[in-house]
Amino acid sequence: MMEQKTLIIPAKIDGQTFFRFALFDTFRRQGRWKAPALFAAIFAAAAAVCFALRQSRTGAALLGGVLLAVGLGLPAAYVLSFLLSVRRRGKALDGSKIAYTIHLKEEGVLALTGEQQAEYRWEEIHRAYRAQTCLYLYVSAQKAFLLPECPQSEAVWEILRRRLPAACVDLR
Repeated sequence: MMEQKTLIIPAKIDGQTFFRFALFDTFRRQGRWKAPALFAAIFAAAAAVCFALRQSRTGAALLGGVLLAVGLGLPAAYVLSFLLSVRRRGKALDGSKIAYTIHLKEEGVLALTGEQQAEYRWEEIHRAYRAQTCLYLYVSAQKAFLLPECPQSEAVWEILRRRLPAACVDLR
């Protein structure tokens, strides 16, 4: 597949692409949905106990209502705050401009962002995911390059599958 020495992918990132990536990265890859869900479950269980004791304890129903409101309200506020923050950051992105250019070469990946460049050997690449409309290329656990759907997407995915260990390549 790599008849040419370098495959060049210009990445245009729009707000919707960034929003999907942020949801994927935060909730699926990092699993950050677990803490709010556990918090809500604990408070809901405590509220259920209070509601069960409402006949024998004065104020148990009120306490149960407060626990349930806090248990559901705080996680909802966390998720809403996150979504609004991502939406605000996504609006600042201009999908018509090239955000960065990725060069897939024999020896690794070259990322060009404006006047900055970074090279990563294939052994250094952390992971690659294939989402519905984008490829996520993680060069480290904290840094990813988004490669939106383009005519070379199949070729890019094949190169990633061939160059990276099977455990590092994932279909979403």
